[in-house]
Amino acid sequence: MKAGLVVRLIEAHCSGQESLFEKALLELADDEERKGNIALAQTLRNAYRPNINKQNTDICTENAVSSSRFVAQGSLLKLAPRDRESNLELYEIIYPNIKLNDVILPVEQKEILMQIIREQKNAALLQEQGLQPINRLLLCGPPGCGKTMTAMALANELGLPMAYVRLDGLISSFLGQTGTNLRKVFDSIKNLRVVLFLDEFDAIAKKRDDAHELGELKRVVTTLLQNFDNMSDSIFLIAATNHQHLLDPAIWRRFNMVIMLELPDIDQRKLLLKRMLDKYPISSDLDIDLVAKVCEGMNCSQIKEIVSTTAKNLFVNYPGSTISTEDILKIIIKHVTLYSEKNSKEFWINIRQLRQRGVSLRVLERVLGIPKSTINDKIKGRWINEQK
Repeated sequence: MKAGLVVRLIEAHCSGQESLFEKALLELADDEERKGNIALAQTLRNAYRPNINKQNTDICTENAVSSSRFVAQGSLLKLAPRDRESNLELYEIIYPNIKLNDVILPVEQKEILMQIIREQKNAALLQEQGLQPINRLLLCGPPGCGKTMTAMALANELGLPMAYVRLDGLISSFLGQTGTNLRKVFDSIKNLRVVLFLDEFDAIAKKRDDAHELGELKRVVTTLLQNFDNMSDSIFLIAATNHQHLLDPAIWRRFNMVIMLELPDIDQRKLLLKRMLDKYPISSDLDIDLVAKVCEGMNCSQIKEIVSTTAKNLFVNYPGSTISTEDILKIIIKHVTLYSEKNSKEFWINIRQLRQRGVSLRVLERVLGIPKSTINDKIKGRWINEQK
């Protein structure tokens, strides 16, 4: 350990010059890292970063996410890099306050996330034993299943800011600029203790053997892999995709944990509905089980929107009323049939599914304005059964 750096560290502390203290500390950590003392270097950075993160978090608002156009590095502020063509920032630093318990996930997946948090919080201990904590996570699954919310919850639980990469700024029409933008992102955060979040990851990580893709994108994937390989252990990388089947095979090996997020099952839908409806006055006989069953195949975002729409409709049109089972079912019926032409085969297939999941003919009649007998005949007709 260089004596000169230690002396500068002590002098900066005694004089109260925080910026000089930080500079000397980071130089000390970098020096140890060059010597191969990775665990010690990370321990030095971690010993200082929690205090920085607390200062950053204290200035955030009480919104779900608070954003800033600055990247915090102790008392120093550095502008986020921008795309040359559009002048858009390549990422924004945000401070999520979403908790892991706010995310609706199966027990098994939540336990994996808890293990990741435990490993990260005991990183120095693991590194002393020659072990590397999980710091590269790939989240896969259909839209609305909670990938972004999970990433934000992890950042919050770890007490770290998130560098949320903006794909509209990252992907450039200039030849070679997208790869340059990627390098800018990784270079600008290489000395920060931060969560790097790459949403819609398949847009920059597609298979290089796809004949339909231009050579430019293939070079972007190569650049991405190189940056992954040179990434500092201080960075916690999270990528999310709806199309994992499009990812280049080499990408998978760069992650030390992959979590597949699925559409919520019946128990998760019940839990989500209870949490959402807890905010509003509801009828004593509201049937959560039935509503959860009817919501089969929907993602969490859709279910939240249905409850929100039901509440707004009731409060605006029927002030003082309570939400009933039928109120929610009416919104679900409208949601399911919104994009199908009335009396088309698709329309009646959707109605039949709702009926099979427990929606009564009486409710269907009220919402659709079609007699129960007609509805019953239509959903039992041979031309519908042929669509199974």
